[in-house]
Amino acid sequence: MDLRLAQLFLFLYFIRPQDWVQSLIGLNVVRPLMMIWMVVLFTRRERSPLPGLLRTPHDWVLLSYFAYVVWNAPDSQATFSAFFPLVVFYGLTVQSLTEWDKVLKYLKTWNWMLLSIAAIAVGSLYGVDLTGAVDATIRNAGRLAIGTWLCNNPNSLAHSVVVAIPVSFFLFFWKGGAGARLVLFPLCAIIAGACAYFTGSKGAYLVAGCLIVMVFVIGRPIGVKALALAAAATMGVSALSFLPRMERMGDLRSDEGVQGRLMAWELARTARDKTTTGEGWKQFVAIITWEGETIPKATHSSYVQVGADLGLSGIFLFVAGLWCAIHSLISAHRLTRNDELSERCRRTAMILVIAYAISSWMINREYHTEYFLIIAIAAAIHRLCQAEATQEVMSDLEATAESEVEGEFPTISLSTQIENGRVLPRLDIQDDDEESESKSFWTKIGFLDVLACSALTWCVVEIWDYVLTSL
Repeated sequence: MDLRLAQLFLFLYFIRPQDWVQSLIGLNVVRPLMMIWMVVLFTRRERSPLPGLLRTPHDWVLLSYFAYVVWNAPDSQATFSAFFPLVVFYGLTVQSLTEWDKVLKYLKTWNWMLLSIAAIAVGSLYGVDLTGAVDATIRNAGRLAIGTWLCNNPNSLAHSVVVAIPVSFFLFFWKGGAGARLVLFPLCAIIAGACAYFTGSKGAYLVAGCLIVMVFVIGRPIGVKALALAAAATMGVSALSFLPRMERMGDLRSDEGVQGRLMAWELARTARDKTTTGEGWKQFVAIITWEGETIPKATHSSYVQVGADLGLSGIFLFVAGLWCAIHSLISAHRLTRNDELSERCRRTAMILVIAYAISSWMINREYHTEYFLIIAIAAAIHRLCQAEATQEVMSDLEATAESEVEGEFPTISLSTQIENGRVLPRLDIQDDDEESESKSFWTKIGFLDVLACSALTWCVVEIWDYVLTSL
């Protein structure tokens, strides 16, 4: 039941019938779902593999992020009320994904939601308009969009659906059957690719290229990784030039959209440097002068918006959540590499984290539930791996204790060695209770993690400044 509620929440978040179904418009359908979800988790009999609320680095980082945002807000009470549900949905999702099979079903639901968005958008081009997508597309100068809050502009729509291409690869093509490889995956790729194509989103094209390269990098031998990166740097760049609106990439400074974003980034940098804590959660708005008019302009970057709102400390905590997600997924490879189900989940989750991290440079989704759900998937995988690692250690300890009680003797074997040109017999004594390979799993934030998050924060600031000085 808990998984069903998690899947229902994905439907309400991505498809958003409350935005376009007349009988649901204006109704708060999420709050009742949250209450029912909490009751189900509280009363369930199934035991979590790693019970507790604050058991992983992800939990502590997001709690710190929540506390910092509320403490730094001009109106702490209002911010608490607005931010708290995001943390709750993180916790509910983590507590619901208690088995590898549940994680896989959740990831598949996520993918089907993205493909449904793509199908709704493409359908509007052929007379099937469920969400008022035709009007949204007209408002965006013919670039495809749909009539929901999440995807009401071409960039948001494109950045959402392109993720379905590599995710479908790992869910259906990688070690899949003939039907999944020859029919299901190509169909998913065509639907998502067609939708992204008609949006004309340059940023989404770049993200799609990076994610397709990741398909040939994640879990691959070093030679395949090098070949994939080399091909991306040559043929991949050339292929992108044939996509709509990509001919303008050579002269971004003359693009009016880029000019507006640069002005917003400059104002955001001023706010970032003015105080170490920023202007407060959702407080920064870039007001620019364009053709004699004063208009608000979105930063079109999650990192830039967080930097202006929450300062350098906010950027640190924001990237720390993503770092914990990617760190645990990389660490999980040692435990999942020999199991197809868990490895499929790990690779798919890595695509979601990487896609969000790259797209966050081009769209504003810094305070969306999506950020918390992606980290929740990684935290759930982390809990499963930590429980398995703990179980392996306990099994080894029990086996060692049983051996000592039974009084087992070291194993003696006969081998040979060469000495002064002669072959001599040799007795090898092997101690059965010899210390086994360490099965520990990353469980807490250490000095290296803090150093990594600090380096990522520095990279964000450097890239931000470089874009402003180079374009």
